[in-house]
Order: sequence, then structure tokens, then C-alpha cells
Amino acid sequence: MKSPKNAASILLFWIAFMALFPKLNAQTKQLKRPSNNIGVSSVDTFVTKSFDIYDNVFKYNGYAEAGIPLEDEDIDALEEAQYDLEGLMDSALNILDDLDGLSVIKQGKATLRINKAKKALKYSIKTSKKLLLGDQSTKEEEEEEEEEEEEEEEEDDDNDDNPKF
Repeated sequence: MKSPKNAASILLFWIAFMALFPKLNAQTKQLKRPSNNIGVSSVDTFVTKSFDIYDNVFKYNGYAEAGIPLEDEDIDALEEAQYDLEGLMDSALNILDDLDGLSVIKQGKATLRINKAKKALKYSIKTSKKLLLGDQSTKEEEEEEEEEEEEEEEEDDDNDDNPKF
């Protein structure tokens, strides 16, 4: 007799988990920037630059989700951020070498901040690509619509020159 109750509770748990699962994947809260520096210039610079880019991408993503179209300056800023992101991700491996000789506590703090910055960079890369590709597909659709309108106008002009009775 206990198995139907257990099955019902397991089923209820599974349904609740599946309902929340898609929401766990999306980032809705902004990551907090680390408050103070470690004292290692390469780590501090990496974290600062990473979160500067992250803040911009998060802002532009908020605009896109609100339905506010991105201006050309915003798109240029996203493209520049995309370029900077690739360089920062490549430099992340070199930063770990700078941690040699530090105390264990500083190494731990630095590692946590580097990982948090890498998380911000991964979000920035994924979101900026999505925003840029979404904007490019919108531009392509507009260009296709303009071409179709021009073709229709040309067909109308041809029909006016040669009326058929």
C-alpha cells in the first residue's frame, strides 16, 4: 500500500523538477562584480575587464528582451566586446601562472575570482553572439523585403508599359 503513495510523491517531485529545470538554465540575475582587488595585477585586470564587458552585454540583452531595438552604436560595441572576449579567454590560462608563490588564501581567492570572471565571459560570448546574429538576421530579412518590393515595382512598371487587352 505504501508504493502508490511513494509513486505519487516521486511523480509529483519529477513534475516539479521538470517545471523548474528550463528556468535554471537561463540567467536572470546579474552576476555580482567582486568588490575588492587581490593584489595581483594580472588577475585584477582580467576580472575588471571581464566584468566591464559582461555589464555591457547584460545591458544590451536587457534592451533586446524589453523589445528596444539596438542602435548601430550598440551593435558596434557588441562587436568590439566580442573581439575583446576572445582575447581575454585566451589570456585566462596565462593568469594561472602568476599565482605561483602566493599564499594559499590568496591563491584560493584569485581562483574563485578567475572562475567567476570566466563564467561572466562565457555568458557574454554566448549572449553577444545571440544578439549579433539576431540583429543580422533582422537586417537580412529587411533587405529581402526591400528586394521583393523593388521587384514588385519593376513588374508593375513593365505591366504599365505594355498593357494587354
